Amino acid sequence: MNRLLICCFLLCPYFFCQAQNQHPTVVWRVGFTQEFQKFDQFSSISFQGEQNKNIFAVNLGLSPQKVVQNIFTPALTIDYAKLWEIHRVFVGPVIVFSADTHVFGTRFTYLHASVGYRFVSGKQWQFFQETSYGPTTETFIYLDQKNQQFTWNYHVKLGLQYAFR
Repeated sequence: MNRLLICCFLLCPYFFCQAQNQHPTVVWRVGFTQEFQKFDQFSSISFQGEQNKNIFAVNLGLSPQKVVQNIFTPALTIDYAKLWEIHRVFVGPVIVFSADTHVFGTRFTYLHASVGYRFVSGKQWQFFQETSYGPTTETFIYLDQKNQQFTWNYHVKLGLQYAFR
């Protein structure tokens, strides 16, 4: 039991252990993102919250490539990044989970999980670049059979966002 308590205190992140009289500030950001990956590209609206350089983001997007083909392709991305400031730029690791789907005769569903890095420049207006790599599963039903394929996928994001302080 003592070892469990010691491990909990050592592994407890800073934002869970703040003093009672401290009020951490949360910075909210809204922006636009263009994502390129192995299977498709997505244009997204990004909503982001930052507290103590811990960033949680949600991206809602569409594939412009599929919209031209009259195919509705929604995408949802959730990511977490921990950034450190180095000479007025921010760099750190990122973990990304995303899903997208489209119907082209049958419904295709893609689930992505990846890890990588994020590079951010600026304060009020921020430009960011994010690159990640990880496994992807593609699922579809054809001739009443469920098919599932696993592959590796890359994600490259470029974005511009505005911070509300």
